[in-house]
Amino acid sequence: MTRSTATTAPRRPVPPLVGKLPPHCERDLSELRRFVRAAVTGAAPAEAVSPSEIRRVLVTGATGFVGRFLVRDLLAHDAGLEVHCLVRAASGEEGLRRLRANMKHAETWDDDFAPRIHVCTGDIAQPRLGLPRADFDHLCANVDAVYHLAATLSLAASYAGIRSVNTSSLRNVLELCLRTRRKHLFYAGTMGIFPEYVCTFAHEYEGSRIAHQGQPGLASMKKTFPLGLLGYPWSKLVAEQALLFAQSAGLPVAVFRLGQTSMATTGYSEPSNITQRLFAAIVDTGLVPSGFALQSTNDPVDTLSRICTDISLNPERRFTLYNCCNPTPSYRTVSLEELGLDLPEVSYQAFRRACQARGDASPMAGYWPVLDHFGRYWLQGAAAATSLPISDRAIREDCPGPIEWLGPLTRYVRHNRWVRAHREDWPYPQPRRSLDFDRLVTQARRYAGENGVSFEDTYPEWMFEGLEQLVDALNSPEATLPEDRVGHIVFDMCRILRNNAELAGERLRHPVIERQEIVRPVFIVGINRTGTTYLHRLMARDPRFWALRAYEYVEPVIAAGDDAGLAGTSEDPRRALARDVFRASGIIDSFEGTHHVGLDEPEEDMAILRLSFRAWMFATRHPIPTYERWLEASGSRESYALHRRVMQHYTWQRREWNRGADGQWLFKMPAHLRELEALTEAYPDALFIQTHREPAQFMGSWCSLVERIRADVSKPRPPDELGAEQLRAMGLLLDRAVAFRESRPELDDRWIDVSYYDLVQDPTAVVAHVYDRFGWPLRPEVVAAMEAWLDEQGERRRTEKRHTYDIADYGLTHEAIDEAFVRYRDFLSGHSRRASLL
Repeated sequence: MTRSTATTAPRRPVPPLVGKLPPHCERDLSELRRFVRAAVTGAAPAEAVSPSEIRRVLVTGATGFVGRFLVRDLLAHDAGLEVHCLVRAASGEEGLRRLRANMKHAETWDDDFAPRIHVCTGDIAQPRLGLPRADFDHLCANVDAVYHLAATLSLAASYAGIRSVNTSSLRNVLELCLRTRRKHLFYAGTMGIFPEYVCTFAHEYEGSRIAHQGQPGLASMKKTFPLGLLGYPWSKLVAEQALLFAQSAGLPVAVFRLGQTSMATTGYSEPSNITQRLFAAIVDTGLVPSGFALQSTNDPVDTLSRICTDISLNPERRFTLYNCCNPTPSYRTVSLEELGLDLPEVSYQAFRRACQARGDASPMAGYWPVLDHFGRYWLQGAAAATSLPISDRAIREDCPGPIEWLGPLTRYVRHNRWVRAHREDWPYPQPRRSLDFDRLVTQARRYAGENGVSFEDTYPEWMFEGLEQLVDALNSPEATLPEDRVGHIVFDMCRILRNNAELAGERLRHPVIERQEIVRPVFIVGINRTGTTYLHRLMARDPRFWALRAYEYVEPVIAAGDDAGLAGTSEDPRRALARDVFRASGIIDSFEGTHHVGLDEPEEDMAILRLSFRAWMFATRHPIPTYERWLEASGSRESYALHRRVMQHYTWQRREWNRGADGQWLFKMPAHLRELEALTEAYPDALFIQTHREPAQFMGSWCSLVERIRADVSKPRPPDELGAEQLRAMGLLLDRAVAFRESRPELDDRWIDVSYYDLVQDPTAVVAHVYDRFGWPLRPEVVAAMEAWLDEQGERRRTEKRHTYDIADYGLTHEAIDEAFVRYRDFLSGHSRRASLL
């Protein structure tokens, strides 16, 4: 079969490197250029195949950190692809065992891959890659592309010490790519050739930018990367320049400049990375060097590998240099205190002495020259960059698949989970975290200071009373809080405190928020599992209603302050933050089959009440009876006053977003039924829609959901204990609601009751009834939007895993449930308008 000789789309030009390389580097580059020139003039190699016709590839460095993912991605990308792996080993069998072991360790191995993997035992630094001539000639004739990953990655090494592997060995790879016929050459470069990237764009690099198809500044490199100490970036730059020359001579080349990476999206991690070592040294000594903040620039290796795979096999790729890194690695700097680590901060020198006292046992042993050199850039504290001025245009335009970067919180959570599950593979000690009220107050003072607001006004005494009660309850044996979840809880508490401070800052900047009116808000208040979410999201299709979407709850204030320009758009930074928080918390997995969590779907307003630290949802997520008893005695009046105050912010934001247009707020949350007095005090003109369902049916579903929610945050309880606990809680909730409604008959005209069964059978008819009750027009285009949404939900529910449950699983019987809800059932049967709701 004759293969096409079409290569890729026309190449975009790369600007030349400006200036002179250091003499050693210049000599190596000249030698590589001479070799390329001789190879293309002394013979006439055939053209390379099109990337779409690549069938056999060679991977160097296949057993390395990146290689074990790239081999997997190449084989998974195309079932017809064969991968030859160059491995240093005594035999092919030993090399395959080593490759398999490393890929299994990274959880990338699949036994189905084995027939398409061919191990070549050799050495990248040896002539002909250390292969017998016949084997080398066979690769020259049959391989379509080479993925060159092999390199010495040591940061603390001179150029002379690593040039043979990182630079001179490129001649052997180029010989393979230029003999018989040209091969595509895909090279794993590094963003580390840019001093501004390595120095986190700090100090003199603060105004720097890494441009599309850009080259590093040699003057900056010479100042920042001493050749005798930091040879690695120089070796990668020389190789990159040699490849650009080879491209000009007709070799199809792509250079993937990989960002810093030490972990995968699964949490699988590489312990030798210097950032991992630095954090491990902090845990080891119990001391924090001044200015330390968790590193945000840690791009998942499997994301990088997929980018390289997808671009390399894309016949339409146009560029040569690819800045493979996330230009927005974090939404904010995260401190150790926000993760439950309260360690004393000391000077860099004191930290260094403490580490060196540990000798070779210190994770930083042998790495001090590098940290001494870069410490003033890396230890920037709150000044650490959360967005990087790096153009990622090339990967966005040439990568045919989606590029989704894992958020920093999810990375941190998954890394810790992986380390806990693989302690035998992790050489460093694990940190101990604590949930401490006084430390949270210290964080609150920091947030108030950062936002320029009064600490006392932002955090009134009643709020800190709730926080203290909550912390005490979570630390009690009853909560059974696993040690590995403490950091998550601390971060969540800190996020609530920070949101309060940012709301106060927004109000200070925009006094008009204080004057925002909220007129006739609608509250859907049926008990859990009675169709409240269904009705809420259905009615939210009507633009007359304003309903807060999931991403709006996570962080109420846009950090940039540009509500009119960013709020509600695809560029709203709260979307990425919410996605990160949801993934890290595991909430999407917890709710699978029971409650669809979508960034743009309306959600319960529990997140607003959480800001008060006096809210029932804390007791739903955690078994904390002491907190429940305290909250029952103290009430929620302040919580609902804060709810209205926060809603003034959202009202102002929506009016800014909609250029002054108004809307009617639509809320839903079952727990409102327990605090109707406080709610109506905060919103005297509120309207209510209460959904109803047979208690024996919603109790089984609800107990199952609570069990899922608590699975990751507390030790399992006997199911019958959970059933009894939730039966008491739900019975009390509806008893409180019935008592309120019976005592306030003057509010009957502001209530409507809806049957769950009617809602499921004919949702549009139920909506029409609700609209008629409150005198709202139901326009044809709104009905069409609702029906379109119903069609989408029907399709999704046909494909999702269904939620199964049984009241008997939780020690409950129909008789016990009927007895617990006797007052509720009497309330419904005692009124003709409500008698058929169950």
